[in-house]
Amino acid sequence: MIIRPATHSDVERMDEICEAAKAAMRNMGIDQWQDGYPNRACWEADVDDGFAYVAETDEGTVAGMFALVTNAETRDPEPSYGEIDGAWLTPEAKYAAVHRVGVAPEAKGRGVAGTMLDFACNKAAQMGLASVRIDTHADNKPMQRALRKAGFSLCGVITLVEGNDAGAQRIAFEKLV
Repeated sequence: MIIRPATHSDVERMDEICEAAKAAMRNMGIDQWQDGYPNRACWEADVDDGFAYVAETDEGTVAGMFALVTNAETRDPEPSYGEIDGAWLTPEAKYAAVHRVGVAPEAKGRGVAGTMLDFACNKAAQMGLASVRIDTHADNKPMQRALRKAGFSLCGVITLVEGNDAGAQRIAFEKLV
């Protein structure tokens, strides 16, 4: 499996994976991603901004995707991470943020999420950043398991400050790189 920057030709598949993830969360009673976000326009913007990555199998099938948001010039690439009920591992350091992680239903249980998270951490380290941060819904137990398995530490609760879910709380994780 390789992780590579996503292109506009990947967006259709990314959207399919996203829709499957939305359905899976809905079936688990999780209200995350149930309000139209993320959507195709979001994936297009991530590709345009250079934030989108895909996990591609040896057969050339996209099995997962995520956004890796970095800003080496400033400390905070994610406005929602400015305040936390808890404590970041690196409160004053530069970090990368991972968002919109999704794995195709047929690829679940094959280490795709872990491979993508490892890539994000390695990329952040290559950029000289101190850590990678990510947040998820408190009820999203599969994502929480993936994060813990990948070595992320639970740091506390953040409140989203932008987008459709502004005001919603999420649990936040961080991993030193």
